[in-house]
Amino acid sequence: MKYTEDEIRTIWLDFFSRSEYGINLSRIVDEYPDERSLIVKFEDIVEYNPAFAEDFLKYPDIYLSLGEEAIKKYTGEEMEIHLRVSSLPRDRRKEIRDLRSVHLGQFISIEGIIRRATEVRPKLKIGAFKCSDCGGLTYVEQIGSRLIEPHKCAHCGKSKPTVKFTLDIQQSIFVDTQRVEIQENPENLRGGEQPQRLSAYLEDDLAGIIVPGDRVVLNGVLRPKERRIFGNVKITEFDIFLDVVSIDKEKKELESIEITEEDEARIKEEARKGDIIERLRDTIAPTIYGMKIEKEALLLQMFGGVPKKMKDGTRIRGDIHILLVGDPGTAKSQLLQYMAQIAPRGIYTSGKGSSAAGLTATAVRDENGRWTLEAGALVLADMGLAAIDEIDKMSSTDRDSIYQAMEQQIIAVTKAGIYATLMARCSILGAANPKYGRFDPNRPLVDQIDLPTPLLSRFDVIFKIIDVPNPEKDKALAEHILNAHLVGEMLQLEEENILVESYSPKIEPEFFRKYIAYAKRNIFPKLSDEAMELLKKKYVETRKLYEETHAVAITPRQLEAMIRLAEASARARLSEVVTKEDAERAIRIVEYFLKEASTEEGIIDADILYTGISSRQRSVMEKIDIIMRKLIDEKGFAEEEEILEEAKKIGIDEMKTLRILEKMHREGLIREVRSGVYKYV
Repeated sequence: MKYTEDEIRTIWLDFFSRSEYGINLSRIVDEYPDERSLIVKFEDIVEYNPAFAEDFLKYPDIYLSLGEEAIKKYTGEEMEIHLRVSSLPRDRRKEIRDLRSVHLGQFISIEGIIRRATEVRPKLKIGAFKCSDCGGLTYVEQIGSRLIEPHKCAHCGKSKPTVKFTLDIQQSIFVDTQRVEIQENPENLRGGEQPQRLSAYLEDDLAGIIVPGDRVVLNGVLRPKERRIFGNVKITEFDIFLDVVSIDKEKKELESIEITEEDEARIKEEARKGDIIERLRDTIAPTIYGMKIEKEALLLQMFGGVPKKMKDGTRIRGDIHILLVGDPGTAKSQLLQYMAQIAPRGIYTSGKGSSAAGLTATAVRDENGRWTLEAGALVLADMGLAAIDEIDKMSSTDRDSIYQAMEQQIIAVTKAGIYATLMARCSILGAANPKYGRFDPNRPLVDQIDLPTPLLSRFDVIFKIIDVPNPEKDKALAEHILNAHLVGEMLQLEEENILVESYSPKIEPEFFRKYIAYAKRNIFPKLSDEAMELLKKKYVETRKLYEETHAVAITPRQLEAMIRLAEASARARLSEVVTKEDAERAIRIVEYFLKEASTEEGIIDADILYTGISSRQRSVMEKIDIIMRKLIDEKGFAEEEEILEEAKKIGIDEMKTLRILEKMHREGLIREVRSGVYKYV
């Protein structure tokens, strides 16, 4: 140490008297015990005395202890006011994977996302033990996790086992404590790395202020923790944990991505070029052939619309949800992984099951039997993108809670006495396979995906990716795949040519992420009168088709999707105004999706997505329902032959009738009492 203990106390006292922290201490004394921490910014200590600040990082226990003594002397009060040093510079932050034995006992800063948090519980700080012989109290400071009892009485001098000691709860001093688990931020990981975790302990007024999903910077002292095997055998290998001194919560989204002045200048220069959206689109997975409109929508998803908070407290989401449904081998998983890597905050997971918390969140028991709140993929992707592969395979529990996560963007957990609301403000990119292996172009999309219609209706855009043999397309795709393999071989030999360039991203991924982060952080576009008029005109005109087709071609949900896509288009151009061109781009994407996903016999019908049946099919179902009820009233059952005969009389062909009967049977509306004979359930 550069200073003696007396010098450290004197420097702390001088620091308080020369800065605003002296005034803060007077306020804390007035508000004690509601407020009992003095938060000092590390940069202020550096400015006051750089050598003192440097020494503090190496010997934090001594400096903090003497600093709290200096606080008592400065205030003249015997109050337990904590000294909490916060806001360490970014270059002082350590990655969990880089922590080594040299960091033990040092003051460090860890940035990450809270994955688990236990309930807040009292911990014994100073135990008052009553002697069974004389009744006197012996005070013992508790260090570590095991209860330490006195060996002998401080009054009568008798020791164990002659006397017994019992803990006097009233005279003992307890402190609130909470254990959390911090995980590395996904955006800081290199491809294929698993995020590492570190346990951290929060005490007193720090306990209970952070929840799973929070992105935080924990400042504290790294300590070793003794390990035992076979019950009680001590070993030389130790665990580590962070004894937290202060917490810096991230207030801005995406602030973990550092954008220099040079980056900002290049971002603005790229945006000024007219074809920025096309170049960014072509940067997305260049090895995947075609899919231009799908890639364009995925690009807009990364930028997202503008979330709005209304005066009545309701929130309109700005995040765009996209579902890719396609035949096997259509590169859905590859696209999802690419998007999760390129997005500033991307999480890739599978609906088959990720962690114990699954996709949302849950309460689990830790090794000590305490209930712990654990965040799932959607909470970890807060303010980012959650790419969920095989979304149709997710568990029923996750499916029930994902509805709320997609629209309200919150996840409520009520289990084992824990009630918590976690934020899940993320875009969802899902991928699903047809439940019968491949798509049947003649059957509605809804019938072929194992997803409930209420969940499908929450996606802004649904793309159907079908693998249909086509000589011209197959030739182009084969050439693209073969050339991609050739390029891979050339890259291994470090060769460069035109072919290699054509398979390289137009904009390097690292800059792409910075571009997205800058746009989301700084650009909040507003709809122009032209864009509003165009969107309104398109919506009204499409709704008018009902007069001809008796099918609802578009609903307010698609209008909201168009608004979000138009805002995202403006944001991608770094424009503060949503122009007519942005609205046209949004309309083109939504029209393409509706044509692909909700068309029956050439007629667009949004009801197919929201109810599972089209307006016309519902009308046919109602007619068949009348026929069946009439037959059941007369005979007690309805035979298939008679239903087909009666349906034919009113112009419903046999195939359509059989399809309706199959649907009613599958949905549990009717049951087959014997072959070709039906009754209502």
